[in-house]
Amino acid sequence: MEKKGDELTFRPMEPEDVNAILSIDRKISGMQRAITYEVNQIIGGNLALSFVAETEAQVIGFVLATLTCIPEEVIEACAILTVGIDPDYQHQGVATRLIQALLDACRSKGIRTVRTMVDEHDSQLKSLFEKMDFQRGRLVQYLKDV
Repeated sequence: MEKKGDELTFRPMEPEDVNAILSIDRKISGMQRAITYEVNQIIGGNLALSFVAETEAQVIGFVLATLTCIPEEVIEACAILTVGIDPDYQHQGVATRLIQALLDACRSKGIRTVRTMVDEHDSQLKSLFEKMDFQRGRLVQYLKDV
């Protein structure tokens, strides 16, 4: 838990953060679910749009994001791929502040749109984005198992 006096910092993700990010993801998911593909895709792409939260030089949260193009609007946008906070630090505003750091970076780079997809049944994540004034988009996802 964050203790009084512990200072949280938010900084762009570095390649050296990958192991800490994967460790947090395993703590959250409770299994060996690897987000390695997404992490490696980000590391190979625009790393400056992904951020970590840390306290006392320990990574406690992350947001993986990348620059994308929205073809139906012909604009560049930031796509949030996933957010993860160490369970010991959840419900303390870390995710909100981490995403705010991302939004500030987007604003400074002239990126005016940030998108993400959230599972319809993930009430925690939906609540987080709604609290941060994200609006439901007009696109609907269709899936078919074959």
